[in-house]
Amino acid sequence: MQLWALIVDSFRESLDRKIFWVMAVISILIAATMCCIGFEPGKIVLFFGMWEFDTDLFTTMVNGQAVIRTDRIATLAVHYIMDLTIGWGGVALAIIATAGFFPAFIERGSIDVVLSKPMARWRVFLGKYIGSMVFVFVQACLFVLLTFVVIGIRWGCWIPGYLLTVPLVLLLFSYLYCVSVWVAVYFRSTVAAVLLTLGAWFVFSGVQTTASLFDTYPSWQDNRTAYVAFRTAKWVLPKTHDITYLAAKWSGAGTSDELLPEPDVPDDDMETINRAAEVEREYMKVNPLLTIGSSLLFEAVVIMLAMWRFSRTDY
Repeated sequence: MQLWALIVDSFRESLDRKIFWVMAVISILIAATMCCIGFEPGKIVLFFGMWEFDTDLFTTMVNGQAVIRTDRIATLAVHYIMDLTIGWGGVALAIIATAGFFPAFIERGSIDVVLSKPMARWRVFLGKYIGSMVFVFVQACLFVLLTFVVIGIRWGCWIPGYLLTVPLVLLLFSYLYCVSVWVAVYFRSTVAAVLLTLGAWFVFSGVQTTASLFDTYPSWQDNRTAYVAFRTAKWVLPKTHDITYLAAKWSGAGTSDELLPEPDVPDDDMETINRAAEVEREYMKVNPLLTIGSSLLFEAVVIMLAMWRFSRTDY
């Protein structure tokens, strides 16, 4: 019961922060904007018929009849809506919103009340940690459910696999929040927690991006030291990019370049573009147990270090 009380208290604290409601409003505005867009065979309709654009990008022929391509709709939803809004902007806002939870919690006068109760410190730590995760879970549910309904009713494509982006977004946040908590426990600074967590995210993404470039440009692999180093780092650090690949895989989406116009480039450049698309398709085949398990292992190590510090510090 005490653990549950801490979780509920942490979530209530998040409700008191304006950024919780800012994120909720952003999700509603994105869903409302999506409602203003419609897809019909051979065209895109904006503002309920005010403007129409002819395109076959989202249309295919089935038994001689033009129908909307569900895979292209899923590609749009995952790569250009979910990934760019909740996957990047939303998680960044969530990091900022939750970074102050632990520094405020371990201040004198606040932590004294909690530690005076007969409750193990590791349970206190986990209660606060899980409570912060609930904050993001609620936001992810709101965004995904709203956009799922819009995609189904307004765009005419029901994509059950899209609902699995809720736990995926929560996983993405947890990969980063463990760093935020570790910094908060060691330095007791909200600013440091925000900056170092965003810096860690940059490193995680940079390592994965560089590793994908080695696959896109095989000649880079001639530098075996750098190649092995980045491949190793890719599997040791949390794989934030794989969240999008898994969301695309489970939603039945294609690669991110499928919705881009055909580039007018030389044949050599076109070959590179095609190779990059092929690399992305290979990444979408990633084993979810492998990528999520190895990332959670990193998270567990960081959380255990933070918990050890929290348990040994004299507040």
